[in-house]
Amino acid sequence: MRALRRWLLAAPSDGFVFRAIRADGMVCEADLHPDSIGRIVKKRSKEAGLSAGPRERLSAHGFRAGFITEAYRAGARDAAIMGHSRHRDLKTMHGYVQ
Repeated sequence: MRALRRWLLAAPSDGFVFRAIRADGMVCEADLHPDSIGRIVKKRSKEAGLSAGPRERLSAHGFRAGFITEAYRAGARDAAIMGHSRHRDLKTMHGYVQ
């Protein structure tokens, strides 16, 4: 939470949490493109030497599925999980539980 608060205080304006950052370190006003998260995850995973098992994947979508699975196992209510994942359909959300 402290890191998130520092980041939000350093952000150029209210709004997006995940923002584009230029090569010179300048934080942009614009949000990240939806495809950016997947590219960042793949690049950083490779740099860290991480690899996924045969039934796993290192991807933004995989993180979403992992969050939903862990929240479900921890006993979180469907409505609370769907509030975070922004699913509108219970059946779709349950499809993420592994």
